[in-house]
Amino acid sequence: MRSLNYPIQRDATESVVRTPANVSVQKLKNAATGAFGLLVGLTVLICPTTIYAQAFGQPTPGICFLSRERVLDRSKAGAAANARLQIFANAVARELSGERAAIAADANVLQIQRPVINEAVFQQRAGALALRQQSFQALENTRNDQISRTRTAATNRVIRAMAPTLASVLSEHGCSAVLESSGAYAISPRMDLTAEVIGILDIRLPGFNFDLEPAGR
Repeated sequence: MRSLNYPIQRDATESVVRTPANVSVQKLKNAATGAFGLLVGLTVLICPTTIYAQAFGQPTPGICFLSRERVLDRSKAGAAANARLQIFANAVARELSGERAAIAADANVLQIQRPVINEAVFQQRAGALALRQQSFQALENTRNDQISRTRTAATNRVIRAMAPTLASVLSEHGCSAVLESSGAYAISPRMDLTAEVIGILDIRLPGFNFDLEPAGR
């Protein structure tokens, strides 16, 4: 997950904190969408394998392909984990949006009132807003870290469950080398083990429950 830290924006006096209204909330939602896909990276095949279905020769003995991304995103366990991670991200976005909007509104009010209030009062209120902004950013960073660690833990759970499945499939197909299919131009379906691995994994691990990782670990 990308960092959600944003620089404090100030007016020309460097006194009043201004925060972007909904930017980081949306980024937080986006970050959890397809969370496993983001972890392993997304590569789009320029030429779909189906175009070359009639052109493939005999499979190369001992060479197999697997899409880790598809296993993590399309298996039952991976899809369920993605859905739960999205729930966490939405909850965090709701938690943060209220305070972010309140800080921005108070900063705007203070800026409007500046010409008619004492400078000492202005500085005092601006300092209080800056402290609120710092506390808010600390909370935002904490929640970001929690979701990131939760995603990693869930991903590792699926990968651990996939390991024995993959080992048995490799043995059955006599694979001596397994390549990541997302980096290939085109692959013979007979050399791609992804669907078979997903099918077995769906039986062994149809889903699992997990909670948001605690703060401060």
